[in-house]
Amino acid sequence: MLKRENYVSFAIVVGFFLGLVFGVAKFDEPELMVLWTILSTMGIYLIVTVSVSVYYIFTDSNDAKLHKEKLEESLEHYRKEFDRKEQEVESIRNFIKSLQGID
Repeated sequence: MLKRENYVSFAIVVGFFLGLVFGVAKFDEPELMVLWTILSTMGIYLIVTVSVSVYYIFTDSNDAKLHKEKLEESLEHYRKEFDRKEQEVESIRNFIKSLQGID
């Protein structure tokens, strides 16, 4: 499933190019072409933003909910790994200090 930001970004790009194509096809003045491009980009952006928001509101998004147990397990795992790496770094630092003391 694509993320919400991907839909909105795609809509901005499509709106820009559609506005540019219609602006060039319909108007002769560059100011009107730019204005039409900006207005169509904003219009498509607003339509897609509302559509995506309504979709996410009305769909059952149980996958997006936070699973506390899984999160706590992974955080505990990373904390233990961090502690282990910190001990390794400390032992390497002590070894280097002992070598410097020998010289």
